Amino acid sequence: MPAPRGQILDRKGRPLAQNTVVRHLQLTVPAAQRSTLETYTAWLEKTLAELSTDLPAARMPDAEQLKRHYEDRRELPVTVSDVLPDEAVIDAKKHPHANVRTEYVRHYPQGDMAAHLLGYVSSEGAPPAGPVLRGEPLWQRTRGAAGLEAAFNTQLTGTDGTLCVMMSDAGTVAYEQVFAAPQAGRDVVTTLNLDTQKVAENALNQSGKRGAIVIVDAFTGDIRAMASNPRFDPNAFARGISSSDFAALTQNIDGPLFDRAVQGSYPPGSVFKPIVVMAGLRAATVDAFREFECGPTLMIDGREFDNWSKDDHGRFNARAAIIRSCNTYFYQSAMVTRDMPILYMAREFGFGTPPVLPLKASAGSLPKRAPSNHDLANLSIGQGVTEASPLQMAMAMATIANGACRPRPRLVMQTQSQTGQVGDVISPCREALIPVSDVDLDTVRHALFGVVNHANGTGKAARLKNVPVHGKTGTAQWVLRGEKANVVWFAGYVGTNPPLAFAVTIEGNASEGGLSGGGTAAPVIAKVLRDIQERPAVHAVSYEKSAVIVETDALIAPLVPAFMLGEPPVRVRENPVQGFFSRLFR
Repeated sequence: MPAPRGQILDRKGRPLAQNTVVRHLQLTVPAAQRSTLETYTAWLEKTLAELSTDLPAARMPDAEQLKRHYEDRRELPVTVSDVLPDEAVIDAKKHPHANVRTEYVRHYPQGDMAAHLLGYVSSEGAPPAGPVLRGEPLWQRTRGAAGLEAAFNTQLTGTDGTLCVMMSDAGTVAYEQVFAAPQAGRDVVTTLNLDTQKVAENALNQSGKRGAIVIVDAFTGDIRAMASNPRFDPNAFARGISSSDFAALTQNIDGPLFDRAVQGSYPPGSVFKPIVVMAGLRAATVDAFREFECGPTLMIDGREFDNWSKDDHGRFNARAAIIRSCNTYFYQSAMVTRDMPILYMAREFGFGTPPVLPLKASAGSLPKRAPSNHDLANLSIGQGVTEASPLQMAMAMATIANGACRPRPRLVMQTQSQTGQVGDVISPCREALIPVSDVDLDTVRHALFGVVNHANGTGKAARLKNVPVHGKTGTAQWVLRGEKANVVWFAGYVGTNPPLAFAVTIEGNASEGGLSGGGTAAPVIAKVLRDIQERPAVHAVSYEKSAVIVETDALIAPLVPAFMLGEPPVRVRENPVQGFFSRLFR
């Protein structure tokens, strides 16, 4: 008797994958009717005709299938129905040769929600056929084929039971005893919050775009929600997916089986710019107040590099450059800092290394060097060969949010028995201490706040009235099926307790215009953030309600410094030596 698989649960114990029972109608042909295949078949046809009035679901097996059954298994019952409806009842006195066999079937109660994380099951080996063997399964076993179903297949798989059946000469069951009851597998408790996952999936689905959302606890690294669109229904695999339906999934150019949140690798675009700022601050090459001209273009070694906006003019410092996402500022900043400090900072924030997960995760791409100034310019705005997954970007934002370390992403909390006895426990852990001083980190945080809450910020669509949101928009070019297309980002964190870091990635099609991080990606996560603001307890967070200010200061530095006009300087750090010594003695 195949054992039921363990459940996969969210952090509150709500089922994401469980088992259900299905019933199949079976007929046992009497010994007197087994002399020839024709006699065997004729008896089945006659009996099914009598049964059909009470059980319309009864049907004659396929001729070839029935022939194989007769050759080696004629004494065993023949399955003569698909899944019986719940209301179907068999009168044992009226139909003595009929019985119902109950099987365990994998069931995903949330449908296609979190499908890429959960994965799906597939049949283990061929169905029982040929000569009857001792210890063969009553029905076809299943095993995890993808996602957590595969990663924790050993824990989820239980211990089979043993059933002894004695058949009479008349073809009825004379004696039946369970020698050993099947033992269910262990449950896998994930870090997902079903409520957060639902809101994230709905927001992504409503966008109508291919993309991904990742939301993590910035302190522990717990993945609260992770969605990829388009998705698939794992119940189709549990029921035994047809070859035509499976081919439709694998041949779909939108890739519904592909987990974009974990396995996707995209150029990060402007969401990479905070890394460049922190690299310059740590290396003491470009401080927070150093200004560069933010113009529409910049000539670098004979090649013209564009700014995303043709309207930005004037001298920007680091905060203003992040708020307005000025490309030409970052070209010049990178030329001063050079590639090694930037690449070092990127590695410390998790770029270029696959996240440690029970699922296959993309490492993205991070070059070892930027050999030319053209490469350096592309690196400074997250283009060129630099790539990252949405999960990597969410973890980088979690690092900025907690201000202490880069946490390891955690998707599974523990396994436990059906009685709640805890088995394997996966504790939160950190992967690296953040190599940025508090002063420098505040510079970046202030800028990320302005992206969402400044009157001229590029991410205003994600602003909340009562909870501060920090974020960064990004638009990057990549190659999709051999053609140039855009991918847009919005990544950041919301100031709840604990803070939740997030990343949203939306794929554009070739020649599709009108996509931007602020206009396309930010509104998607804004739906999730508004729900978190309205129902914090449901999302397992809290916050102190207060009005979030709107910044309106001029981002462009005046042509004449204030001190030359007799006014006191205003851009002074609280403790100007702290950042220097933290860099010197790190």
